[in-house]
Amino acid sequence: MSLEDIKSPLPPRKVVLKTESEDEKTEAGPSLASESPITTQNIENNPPIEVKENRKSKKPIIIIGAVLFFLILIVLLFSVFKNKNKGNQVVLNYWGLWEEESVMNGIIADFESKNPNIKINYKKNQKDGYAGRLDGRLAKSGSIEDVPDIFRIHNTWIPMFRDNLAAVPKETVVAIGLENDFFDVYKKDLVENGEYLSVPLMYDGLVMFYNPALLEKAQVNVPNNWWDLKKSAAKITEKSGNGKITIAGAAIGTVENVDHWSDIVGLMMKQNGVDLNTMSADNEKKLKDVLDFYTLFKTGDKVWDETLPNSTQYFASGNLAFYFGPSWRIFDIQALNPDLKFEVATIPQLPTTASTPTDQIGAEAELTNFHWATYWTEGVNNKSKYQKEAWKFLEYLSSPEVLEKMYQADSLIRSFGQIYPRKSMAEKISSNPKIKPFVETANDASSWYLASRTGDDGIDVEMQKYFGDAINSILNGSKKSEEAVKTLISGVSQLRQKYKLIK
Repeated sequence: MSLEDIKSPLPPRKVVLKTESEDEKTEAGPSLASESPITTQNIENNPPIEVKENRKSKKPIIIIGAVLFFLILIVLLFSVFKNKNKGNQVVLNYWGLWEEESVMNGIIADFESKNPNIKINYKKNQKDGYAGRLDGRLAKSGSIEDVPDIFRIHNTWIPMFRDNLAAVPKETVVAIGLENDFFDVYKKDLVENGEYLSVPLMYDGLVMFYNPALLEKAQVNVPNNWWDLKKSAAKITEKSGNGKITIAGAAIGTVENVDHWSDIVGLMMKQNGVDLNTMSADNEKKLKDVLDFYTLFKTGDKVWDETLPNSTQYFASGNLAFYFGPSWRIFDIQALNPDLKFEVATIPQLPTTASTPTDQIGAEAELTNFHWATYWTEGVNNKSKYQKEAWKFLEYLSSPEVLEKMYQADSLIRSFGQIYPRKSMAEKISSNPKIKPFVETANDASSWYLASRTGDDGIDVEMQKYFGDAINSILNGSKKSEEAVKTLISGVSQLRQKYKLIK
């Protein structure tokens, strides 16, 4: 507020102090000098007049003046303080994806009240084209107003944005317990050259959804390995007289109508020990076995085919026994069919030795314990002038208290919030049977550049193109699996060079 904005409640006036004699003169009219000259006699007969201030009339004026002075002083001090704070205030632009502004506003307001010199501008982005928009903005100068200081990326995007990411300061790593209290998967995914490149606020992965009614009808149990799943899916599958599938056993085997097919293949590669860093003859065979097994659900047992609807929709319709997806698919299925009764379980595993007889798998064989992670994480723009403040805000967001507040706020608009990234908080949500399989396996999960539904138009989409072409060539018979694998490895090699992949 400027001085021109200060409006006095009193009209302007000229303050004049008068003596009692002057008041008398004013009331009597013309001065004595106009009636008679001053003589000695007059002086003797009229002693000198004592001039006294009219203290009664001066007191209110002094009080009003003092009040106005202090009001003006207070306004000036407030204006100076406000302008000083405004000049020192840091504004952080934060680009998010999933959290509604209604959820984040309360969290941000609490942070700003404790840090009055930091203001957070949160923007929820649309997923479509997000990676491209983010890349374009980060290429601009950090001083431009709409360039994000903090931004959300998928964990597989680290190679795409490593040149824009500031390393997490050591003191932040220690302060939030990133090394000890967060799930081990983050050490595999978010660390390059010994430094974390982002801070995760959530976790998600791949689990197996199943329809209890269909399993009960076919009298099969929930499988814990792929061979049991294969047998159970075949037993559950029903077909019409013309051979068309009416009840599908499992949504595996094709590309176009299986949501999260690339996650399933990526997981199978991890479980089968495929290492795409160093492709040896042994690795080629392991990769071939994965593709052959995946396509077998369509070509051999015929529990799924390309004529069926999208797998998410088909599961929601109640006509699919086994479906694979991340936690957010729970909300989709509940929205598509609120009356559907379904459960989730941990993902099937492979035997640890290839020589194990298939009839002993699950009973006597030791199984692998590999699970699939796919989640989002927060990075800081390495061009930002306010990296210190950005990390302070992320320390706040990743604290147990704030994570719990966000979870509770999310739970008001959907059945549960984002899964906590901290080991110490797992017990708070593991009693929910829909969440339990995720938190139980998070520590044993890993990921790769086959994450589905990231919308990156980059590393994941390009990798899926090579794997999808290989699977389709096997399905349509245009290539034998050995040839398809060699073509696939060549494509993967090109992407490894393009994105400088280290895992």
